[in-house]
Amino acid sequence: MTTTPSTATPWLHVTTPRPDARLRLVCLHPAGAGPMFFRSWDAVLPQDVEVAAVHLPGRESRFAETPVPDYQQAVAALHAALRPVLTDATPYALFGHSMGALLAYGLAVAARRHGDPEPVRLFVSGSAGPGVPRRRRGRHTWTDAELVDDLRAMGGTPEEVLADRELLELILPPLRADYALCDTFESSPTAAAFGAARVLTCPVSILGGEDDEYTAEDLAHWSTVTSGPSVQRAFPGGHFFLTSPSADAVHATVRADLGLGG
Repeated sequence: MTTTPSTATPWLHVTTPRPDARLRLVCLHPAGAGPMFFRSWDAVLPQDVEVAAVHLPGRESRFAETPVPDYQQAVAALHAALRPVLTDATPYALFGHSMGALLAYGLAVAARRHGDPEPVRLFVSGSAGPGVPRRRRGRHTWTDAELVDDLRAMGGTPEEVLADRELLELILPPLRADYALCDTFESSPTAAAFGAARVLTCPVSILGGEDDEYTAEDLAHWSTVTSGPSVQRAFPGGHFFLTSPSADAVHATVRADLGLGG
């Protein structure tokens, strides 16, 4: 892993360090995934934007570490590890998909509460906003077969991975921890901060798949987290619309909402 000095932490993976970047995009992956989920983003954004993918314990090169199954603990650890990134001279934006959307929101709230700069924009993708009960709670208690069936139904996981028993033994433990983390979001102080308080002031972009289980109304709750502007868009596809079939459209939206052109 190569990093610039400000991103020299195991909690971030930077494929192409850009010390003179005008903007850093911090990306937070969905449950069961890792920083490689965003491996293509470096090539589709301008060369003066540094893509930094969050790397949670228990996956990829941090496989030997124990995953964090509690939302508030994960947010606190992320903020502590990423604070040098959030407070250096390079402005940053946050993009989170599914579980990553919950963590991106928590990270933005933690930054504001600690007097750090807010992101120039918060992107929340493929997740219902605060105040909407989580669907399919308790998935961390499901059998391996039930989890595999669920992954297959959501798409986004290659069939050859789902058929490989050895790979599943690596993937399923962090996936269970991530699902437990998502289940603790609703009871967290961060979730309780939404609504009338409008704890953030940054702009928020809300992205969802037209065929996802989360409806437009579910996603619209994200507009309640900020006193700043928000915009909501729907894309063709299911839960993993941002990888297929709408990857190009999502990348174009990120560039446009960040004022990057192209």
